[in-house]
Amino acid sequence: MYEIREFLALDIPIQFLFFLMLFSMGIAIFHTAIFSLLYNVNLKPKWIFFALNPLVLLVSYFILPALMAAAFGLMVASVFLLGMIGMIRAAVKGDPETKQYYITPKPKKPLWKRILIAVWVIIFCVVFVASGPYAFLIIFAIAFFGGIMPSSKNRFKKYQATLPTSKIRSLAMGLVEVEGKITTNQPVIARIEKKECIGYKYIVESISRDDDGRESYSQISAETVCNPFFITDETGTIEVNPEKIEFIWVEVDSRHSAGGRRYSQFLLKQNDHVLIIGKASVRGNTPIIEHENIKNVFGIAPLDKVTEYNTYKPILNSFAFFSGVLGIMVAILLVSPMEIKDGEVVMHLSAAIFDWNSFFNFLN
Repeated sequence: MYEIREFLALDIPIQFLFFLMLFSMGIAIFHTAIFSLLYNVNLKPKWIFFALNPLVLLVSYFILPALMAAAFGLMVASVFLLGMIGMIRAAVKGDPETKQYYITPKPKKPLWKRILIAVWVIIFCVVFVASGPYAFLIIFAIAFFGGIMPSSKNRFKKYQATLPTSKIRSLAMGLVEVEGKITTNQPVIARIEKKECIGYKYIVESISRDDDGRESYSQISAETVCNPFFITDETGTIEVNPEKIEFIWVEVDSRHSAGGRRYSQFLLKQNDHVLIIGKASVRGNTPIIEHENIKNVFGIAPLDKVTEYNTYKPILNSFAFFSGVLGIMVAILLVSPMEIKDGEVVMHLSAAIFDWNSFFNFLN
């Protein structure tokens, strides 16, 4: 009881309040990511935690300074707790936002694979908890490596950022980037509303609802259908062989739900202005663009979406860098030795930065 009274009587300087309010905005990054990605919550407004976290600390400080310290500790603990629960939930239910597209229904994972995934999730959670405040660094490592892991979209973004846009008339053989309008002499009929188009992607998902009525989706099957088409710029026209083509950033054309399932359709239409990355080659004396087998990239994206991505990419990179630096600072703050002298909290930041023995002792 004496310790509790001593804690409640802490005289925390107001400078420390502003310091924690700043770092609570770093914690807001994790809260936003956890609720948006792990729990599929549509936050309105998106910046709610960036206002709520500092506000909670401000109000609690003027009620009782020690209450502000307790609120900050609960914020940190909530990141670990919500993160672990969310990862276990995602492992059990499957991540509805991470999809691959199959012509046939997606096979169910065998029991031994599901058990193995569950074991890995448990091991990760144990390591995550044992890492204590250093778990902030684990979160950033996951975000970083998740962003560079090979995938159709990541490969497309990588080459789109480095390849020059080629003109069709002077196209060299090999990996190329071409932009222009697409047309076809062999249109296909889409599944929903029987629309005529160059190609479509059709996805069927099952709908599940939690206790609060929020919906999540799990893919059942998908198909991509596309006939050969042409892309034209101001210098010429070239045929595109659509085998293994990936739709990147193509918007939903039609979507509806019925019988506990959601049906979505994505269309490539006549005269759409697009950007294509693939391999320029010759087949039967006819130049074509097709899938690049070695680099495993062949994607098509609306040109306006590519332009939008390139416009905001520097901002996103700056935000990621700021978030990373802020996360490291939060980790250093949380593992810094603290002591109470004359009713004030004194922090020893230099010890946290240079005393690496404390880090290994903490893990052990």
